[in-house]
Amino acid sequence: MKRALFTTAVLFAAIAPGAAQDLAALAPTPQNVANSAKGDIPMSSVMPVKQKPAVVKAAHNLRAGTVLHASDLIAEGEDADALDLFVGMELKRALYKGVKLSPNDVGLPTAVQRNAIVTLEFVRGPLMITTEGRALDAGAVGEAVRVMNLNSKTILTAVITGPNKAVAK
Repeated sequence: MKRALFTTAVLFAAIAPGAAQDLAALAPTPQNVANSAKGDIPMSSVMPVKQKPAVVKAAHNLRAGTVLHASDLIAEGEDADALDLFVGMELKRALYKGVKLSPNDVGLPTAVQRNAIVTLEFVRGPLMITTEGRALDAGAVGEAVRVMNLNSKTILTAVITGPNKAVAK
């Protein structure tokens, strides 16, 4: 029994890293043997099956700043939903065809470009002031950027709410 378990553990270790430890936990112990019906097999022999992780690669050369579409990516592995993590995201660096994509390579799409004219809102209670400003930084929705009020030349911090729109803090 121990030899068969060892052989199986070696086989699974080659297929799925960490499976050897899972199989070793099923080895006959005094507690397992006492609880088993025959006395030679463990009561519980349930082992989680580990999927081969999905690898997402570039389908063709992609420039930094590209907003990713499903046609730009290829998923290899059993988890086909891995593409959904990257579709709609913006590349931070250029990728060549066949290069593996990691979460560090992407970010939220840029909603405001640097030096773009943005609609700046200031809201306090029932009062709302709307003016135009120049974005001094680029950013995505929800990020704080510096914006210069074009009328007063005052630099404010504002949170991006949409394409070329921001709310002053």
